[in-house]
Amino acid sequence: MQMEKETITITLEEYQKLVADGMKLDALEAAGVDNWDGHEHAMDILREWQEDAEEN
Repeated sequence: MQMEKETITITLEEYQKLVADGMKLDALEAAGVDNWDGHEHAMDILREWQEDAEEN
């Protein structure tokens, strides 16, 4: 028995932004962003944002 996948509904504008952001991230990673100055600081900020989002 296959479980039904959970879905959400977002606007086309939100979807297009997510796709564009994903493409930008892919390009940055392909260019080696993980080796750039400030990458670790950015990851610290991301972790803080994720923790804040989990609390709310």
